[in-house]
Amino acid sequence: MIIAAYIAVERFKGMRLGDAEKLTHVNFSFALVKDGKGSVEHWPNPELIREFVKNKAHIKTILSVGGWGAGGFSPAVANEKSREVFAQSLVDIVNDFGFDGIDMDWEYPCDDVAGIEASPDDKPNYTAFIQLLRDKLGKNKIVTMAAGGSQNCVDNLEIPKLVELMDFINIMTYDLCPWDSVSYHPGLYPSDVTGNQNADAIIGMYEKAGVPRNKQVIGAAFYGRIYRDVDGLNAPAGIPGFSGGYTETMEWAEAAGSIQYDEKAETPYAYNKKERTFLTFDNPRSLKAKMDYVKSTNLAGIMFWEYSCDTEDSTLLKSLSL
Repeated sequence: MIIAAYIAVERFKGMRLGDAEKLTHVNFSFALVKDGKGSVEHWPNPELIREFVKNKAHIKTILSVGGWGAGGFSPAVANEKSREVFAQSLVDIVNDFGFDGIDMDWEYPCDDVAGIEASPDDKPNYTAFIQLLRDKLGKNKIVTMAAGGSQNCVDNLEIPKLVELMDFINIMTYDLCPWDSVSYHPGLYPSDVTGNQNADAIIGMYEKAGVPRNKQVIGAAFYGRIYRDVDGLNAPAGIPGFSGGYTETMEWAEAAGSIQYDEKAETPYAYNKKERTFLTFDNPRSLKAKMDYVKSTNLAGIMFWEYSCDTEDSTLLKSLSL
């Protein structure tokens, strides 16, 4: 079973003792697109990453490219010439560091929601780029992608073709809360709150589009989101902010008085009535529910964003390895 950590390179100072044995994959995030090429020039600690890759033991180390608000993808895959330059630049980084593969985290093809370039042609161009990347890397390297948790994201991908080229797909089953009302951001199942904005529905969505369950990796959140100036669940609201990693989120929850748990959605939450703040997050109980879901539905595994958001004693990661 895949247990994959996304690691933000700017916060990476090494792995906590005992964590490596609990992981199968590590996605170093992020390489960016600069002048049509993949770039890691902004990484503050490349030698630390090289050392990790050198001593990785069983772990598969992946170069993750993109992230929210990272542009340059659309022009980089726009034609045969630009695809060649972009793909080769990523392969060069993989070979230089000794990575085991590439994870494409373009958020999102055909969509400018993150304020980046987009075109209807992104859909076929992305497939052509992934085909080229697979050809250059060969069968022994890993090719994956991070896919958004919405029907729109599904519709903007040539799923049947991509499935044949990728080892697995990381489904971002977090940040699922609508941007106009208070809800849960990492809910697992339908409830009176989540409706179809839940992990189970999104896994089914990708399966219907052509991604078999044994190529789907569900996403978990090691960070929380916070709504401010709201009147509880389902109340009108704007876009929630971040409450920080698990330690910071628990401090917010303690201030709220108690943690509640939605049995249907399998997700915790906390509401501070005095401060009118609402917290939505994953905790050990909800992560255990996700792991049970992975096993019972034959998914490929689970991944999470992001490693540094866990506690000093790896409370959340430990809950994935029970």
